[in-house]
Amino acid sequence: MSSSSVMWKRLLKKSLWGIAPLVILLVIAACGGASPTAAPTTAPEPTATTEAATATPEPAATSSEAMTTTESMTSTETTTGTEAMTSTEATTSTEVTTGTEAMTGTEAMTGTETTTGTGTMTGTGTMTGTGTTTGTSSAPDTGAYIVAISGGCGCHMNRDLGGLAGGNEFTVTTGTVYAPNITPDKETGIGDWTAEQVATALLTGVDDEGKQLHPVMPYKIFSALSQQEALAVGTYLLAQKPIANEVPERTLSEEPAAFTPTEASPAEAPTDPVARGHEIVTIANCAGCHTPKNADGTMNEDLALAGAPLRGDEIAANITPDEETGIGKWTEDEIAVFMRTGKESDGSQVEGAMAQQIERRFSKLTEADAKAIGAYLKSIPAIKNKPVKAQ
Repeated sequence: MSSSSVMWKRLLKKSLWGIAPLVILLVIAACGGASPTAAPTTAPEPTATTEAATATPEPAATSSEAMTTTESMTSTETTTGTEAMTSTEATTSTEVTTGTEAMTGTEAMTGTETTTGTGTMTGTGTMTGTGTTTGTSSAPDTGAYIVAISGGCGCHMNRDLGGLAGGNEFTVTTGTVYAPNITPDKETGIGDWTAEQVATALLTGVDDEGKQLHPVMPYKIFSALSQQEALAVGTYLLAQKPIANEVPERTLSEEPAAFTPTEASPAEAPTDPVARGHEIVTIANCAGCHTPKNADGTMNEDLALAGAPLRGDEIAANITPDEETGIGKWTEDEIAVFMRTGKESDGSQVEGAMAQQIERRFSKLTEADAKAIGAYLKSIPAIKNKPVKAQ
């Protein structure tokens, strides 16, 4: 190799070693000025307060949400935390219910289960006897409902004062009884009573002082109520407007005998249609018109609900399932429609006393309770009896 070649190689090596740091600095500077690409992140899964959320959680129910066919959640029902309730999921004790339905913490309601009239009710509870209860239901308050279908406590109505202020006089075999003021006026009414005391009076005829009421007050009929319903009536009456009206004391030659119901009042209304129908037929006092009386004024139990004469030219029909003289050819649905509308099985419209009762009382029946009446009337013994007009 020539000396000139050696010299050029040495010069080139020195140049490269001198340039290398500069190149490295330029590369570092270029890399530092660029923004690095962020690694994609995975969104954290939500944590449910009472249960694991699903991959696609359903939204919480709102007050206007329609209830699906398999979900028994009312439109006023809310779920806690971030709980997503599926259509077949059981309601847990952490579920919050509103004033329209008081659910106990241990009550397991499956997705396909419907709430019945035995559900624990609050002051504005919605109860439909044996039927389904939903958040959009227009079923009335329990206490007001019982008062309405049983006659509205009409004996206590004071037309002059416009409320249940009492004062109406009733002549009985042992003297005179006056319908008491059952408005919550503290001086002259039941303002100092509790709802429990009102319920006791309804079921046993014993007042707040332990005194037996005269049976002109139909506690023997109201003893068929459940304790829950009787308490609801007490709550309803105590929530009405107080009306001051001093009512005279009764004047009797002898005190009424103590009353013990034949059967203890159940805690809640029955759910079986026949049993529920029996309760309603009893508290509505259907026997008062449809069962003939003996000479002494007592009911002729041998012809229970088999029809009886009314005032004037009217008669109360035989409503036992006898096919010739009763309603044996009617279906339960036809009976239910009749109870709420007055439309008979042949399409005609009932008239007279029954039409008035339907307008005032039975038109307020829920569909489920009307069907329960049909179920009960179809279950009782058929009695062949064609009632005739009073002589």
